[in-house]
Amino acid sequence: MKRTIILAGVFAIFGLFTNTLNAQEEEQTASAASLYNDGLAKLKAKEYDAAFELMGQALETADSSSETDIKVMQLAKKNGAIAAYYVGTNARKADDHEKALEAYQQGLDYNPGFYANYIGKAQALEGMDMMAKAVGAYQTAGVACEKAGKADKAEQMNSKAENMVAVAWGDKDWALVKDMAAAYLEGGESADVHYYLSDALLSDGSKDDALMHAEKAIELAADGADKYLMQKAEILKSKGDTAGAIEAYKMITDSKYVERAKYEIGQLGG
Repeated sequence: MKRTIILAGVFAIFGLFTNTLNAQEEEQTASAASLYNDGLAKLKAKEYDAAFELMGQALETADSSSETDIKVMQLAKKNGAIAAYYVGTNARKADDHEKALEAYQQGLDYNPGFYANYIGKAQALEGMDMMAKAVGAYQTAGVACEKAGKADKAEQMNSKAENMVAVAWGDKDWALVKDMAAAYLEGGESADVHYYLSDALLSDGSKDDALMHAEKAIELAADGADKYLMQKAEILKSKGDTAGAIEAYKMITDSKYVERAKYEIGQLGG
């Protein structure tokens, strides 16, 4: 006996729409569709774990050669990604970060365009103290937010990634600064992150590399480069490049640093 299968569309955080499949669909597809519809009902009822499991079952059952099941798969992936987000978030709030990470990643596999799971993944990694990976994940989340038209969230994600490096720098955890800064710079540029990395490198005597990152910070700073110029001057001073250090100190004009720069110039005989 043929039956009408009703498939609801994306039950998004911001609303939902519905699609209805007609009664001419083949009976063999009812199983995948039925699982999906049950999953959607659970999602609407905020029974997220059950919804997540049912969406997965619908995808496993669906036949990719069936037109109806292709529609089931499309909808199950979209709604499965939403269910994954809530499963992950509930797990993360319960400090089960491993379960959270697994759920968020499954959500991303279902629907790479759903930005919320990128944010959740970054938060889960941070909760697991995988700080360098978390920095990169926050940047990836920023890109996903930008693509989704969420410019404010994109800025928050990038600021979060940069601030994580700043916190490690403030704690003088130089090994962590190096790991996190390297992860950050793989995904984007930041004058401050180059500055933090320069300090970390200088701490273990890597003066040439420290100088390179100080110069990069100066290059990236459209305004307010004096902090980075001071750093460059001090690195050059430590390398014994008196002329270079004096030249860098003379470029400093910010009142916060200028008196110290003048003092250093005098000490160096400039």
